[in-house]
Amino acid sequence: MTVNKGKISAIIPVYNAEKYLAQAIESIIAQSYISWEMFLVVSESEDRSVEIAEKYSREYDNIYLIITEERGIGCARNRGLEKSTGEYILFMDADDYLPDREVFQRYINIADKINSDIVVSNYARLWNEKLLPATSHSEFSRFERDSEEFRFRGFFSVGTLSYVWGKLYRKSFLDQNRITFSEYPYAEDKLFNMQCYVCGAKYAFIEQIGNVYRKNEDSVSYKYNPESSRCWLGIAQTFKNWMEEEGKDVEQYEGLIQYTVFFASFFDAKMEYQKRRKSIWMIWKILRIYGNDSIGKDCFAKLACDRKCIPQLNQKIWRIVIKGFSRGMKWKCYLALSFGIKQLIEHRVDEKLSDTGLRE
Repeated sequence: MTVNKGKISAIIPVYNAEKYLAQAIESIIAQSYISWEMFLVVSESEDRSVEIAEKYSREYDNIYLIITEERGIGCARNRGLEKSTGEYILFMDADDYLPDREVFQRYINIADKINSDIVVSNYARLWNEKLLPATSHSEFSRFERDSEEFRFRGFFSVGTLSYVWGKLYRKSFLDQNRITFSEYPYAEDKLFNMQCYVCGAKYAFIEQIGNVYRKNEDSVSYKYNPESSRCWLGIAQTFKNWMEEEGKDVEQYEGLIQYTVFFASFFDAKMEYQKRRKSIWMIWKILRIYGNDSIGKDCFAKLACDRKCIPQLNQKIWRIVIKGFSRGMKWKCYLALSFGIKQLIEHRVDEKLSDTGLRE
């Protein structure tokens, strides 16, 4: 496939997105940078998503409609990658939008200047129709790229590197390293981006906001899924297996695996607690799942006695929380941990430590 130098291929998976899809598409059409193509990858929807996508593909020669019977955002993004002809790739969710008409131009300017593999912008969140900034990437980008602090903040405590939106990817980098999306129902972008990192991606950072992320209660990110532990544990295992198969230094990057399990266990416990009438026994149930799983057990055992990764973290509170929680998981103190998690949730301590902070 011929690659068009300088062209941006924008890929938007679409499923039941009629309320916001037009705004997402129009924000790309409005860009001052004109060398782009757009792929609307539409899964079978119950609303007017297909109709809206068809309308734009008829009106614009550089907007393409791909109808797929496959479910899953990862599969949709892979279909877009297969068809793309641009030198660069931009991923966007159908319920998000670009904040101004210079986003593409800013990406291209720095991508060309620095010859980067991934350009990372800041982003904003649309919370109940209020536009609010998330934590700046400067909270991790100021650290050495190969440091534990960069990895921990970038992928977890701040989390900006976990998302595929708000970034520009060099297509040749993805192709050379054979990086595509997995078929996990969500968090597939974290796995994708951790693979990019381990393959030595060269990052460039811009201060301006490059994406507006909408809090959509109907999206996969916010819908309750009782099987999410299977997804997260699968991602951790897949990532480990992939590094072994690709000949990567698993020991060097094992913190990425361990922190994935640590944060996932808390996230799932919180979701179960909130969705199941604030039952502490639901927290206990989730912790048991993670504590009894083979990779979960291994991760918590290593974190409990970690003398390499955790001591390198600058924030004392995270060192204490991770080690204390992991020791409790190692010793199967699930009930005591459940009461502790309940208190953190009730006092919204987890939100204060997250990339968004208290918003409502």
